[in-house]
Amino acid sequence: MNLARYSISDLEKLTGIKAHTIRIWEKRYGIIAPERTDTNIRYYNLADLQRLLNISFLNRHGFKISLISGMNDSEVQTEVSRICEQPGAEDGYLSELIKSTHDLDEDRFEKILNGSILKQGFEQSFMQVVFPFLQKISLLWQIGKISACQERFVNNLVRHKLVVAIDGMVGHNQSTNEHYLLFLPSGQYDEINLLYSNYLLRKVGHQVIYLGPSIPVEHLRSLSNRQIIDHIVVSVNQGHTDKELYSYAEKLVSIFPEKKIFMVAIGFDVQVELPPGIIKIFSYQSLIQAISF
Repeated sequence: MNLARYSISDLEKLTGIKAHTIRIWEKRYGIIAPERTDTNIRYYNLADLQRLLNISFLNRHGFKISLISGMNDSEVQTEVSRICEQPGAEDGYLSELIKSTHDLDEDRFEKILNGSILKQGFEQSFMQVVFPFLQKISLLWQIGKISACQERFVNNLVRHKLVVAIDGMVGHNQSTNEHYLLFLPSGQYDEINLLYSNYLLRKVGHQVIYLGPSIPVEHLRSLSNRQIIDHIVVSVNQGHTDKELYSYAEKLVSIFPEKKIFMVAIGFDVQVELPPGIIKIFSYQSLIQAISF
C-alpha cells in the first residue's frame, strides 16, 4: 500500500475543507489535480495535501482562491512563511511539519519547531502548533496514511523537547511546597500530555514527583502514606471504557482518600460521573486554572 495516497474524504478530514469545495476549487481553478488508479479511482498525493493545507491557510488569511490559483508552490510557500511571522498565524507550520514527518526529516522538523518556539515562546508554541499538529498526525495514523514508525518518530521528537524544557527547570522556580505525583495508568505509554502537565506544574513553581508511564495501581499503595504527596495527576486516553475509568478512579480514591486527584483527559470528554475527589481536566487551560493557587 502506498501510504502517500489520499482520497478526497481524507483531504476533507485533514484540511477541514469540504469535499464539495475541494472539487469546485479543483475544477474551476485547477489548484490540485488528482491521479487515477488502474481502476480509475481518483487519489491525491502528499504534495496535494501540503498544497491544499497551504492554500486553506492563505484563504483564511484573506487571499482569494482566484489569486492563489495563479501562484506556484514556491510563491505559495513564501506567502505562508511571511504570514507565519505575524501573531496568530501559527497553523501555517502544519504542512511543513507533516512533510518532515513523511520524510523522517529530523533536521527540518527541528528547524520548524525551533522557529515557532523562538517566535512565540515554548508554551504558546505547544498550544498553537504542536498539539494541533499531533492531532493531525493521530488522524493520519488512524486512516493509515503514515506508519506507526513515523508516528513514533514525531512523538519522540516532541517528547525530547518537553524533557529538555523540564530538565531546565529542575531545582529552579520551586516557589511552593505543593507536591504533585504524576503517572500514567498501567498499559499506557504516551507521555506527551503528562510531560506537558509536568512542565506546567513546574512553571508555576510546584514540586513534581514524576513516575512516568504504565504504573500498576497496586504499586501506588506503597505511596499512600507519604505525607510529601499533596495532589495526584493521572493522564488517561480514549482506550478506556466508562466502566473501566470509574473502577480505576475508585481505586485511586481508596489509595489516596485525602488527596486531590486530577484526571487529565485532553482531547476527549469523559462522560461517566466519577467518584468524589476526582477532578476531570479536559484542557490545559483548565489545568492551569486548577493548579494556580
